[in-house]
Amino acid sequence: MVSEPGKNITFTCEPRENRLLEEVSWEKIQPQQIDLLISCNVSQGRSYTSKYPRQILSNCSKDMKKAFVTMPNVIGSDSGLYRCGFKASTGEKETFVMRLTVTDGENKNTYIPFVAGGAVLLLLLVILITTITVIIYKRKRQQKRGLFKDFWITQNTATNNYRNPFPPNPLSAGAGEDIYVNHPVFCLGPRARV
Repeated sequence: MVSEPGKNITFTCEPRENRLLEEVSWEKIQPQQIDLLISCNVSQGRSYTSKYPRQILSNCSKDMKKAFVTMPNVIGSDSGLYRCGFKASTGEKETFVMRLTVTDGENKNTYIPFVAGGAVLLLLLVILITTITVIIYKRKRQQKRGLFKDFWITQNTATNNYRNPFPPNPLSAGAGEDIYVNHPVFCLGPRARV
């Protein structure tokens, strides 16, 4: 619960199961100690206040089903954890913890710079990731285009090196082409066996 100074704060708690209550207590939990705010003997309908230096109002009565305490005119030192404890007539116990934060009137919007800063950081992160993705995509695309270009040039050169088996002008008889074989062990004659 969050409140401004000077307001009246009411804490309410109710046991999970409908039991016959014997005792209800309210405490303020502090790092160095636990202060008993009020204790209520439900069967007698009497409340017992402690030496806690704050006015605490309670609803202690016979056969009550839920408990509440009211702290009028809260101040900054009232901030902290508060515990409500129930003890049933069967001996079972149940506790609930609540936090109270009393703010000064000037700190209402202290979260705005954090939200704005987080939004700006998120936007910068999205822009950075988008830029990196575009750069990587363009590089891969250029590499693929370069490989395709080399492949295209090779294919065109290779197709130009093949001879057409049917020349456009048939050669006249006796005017043929010379064929040369460049191989070191090529021999026209039969090999001698050893």
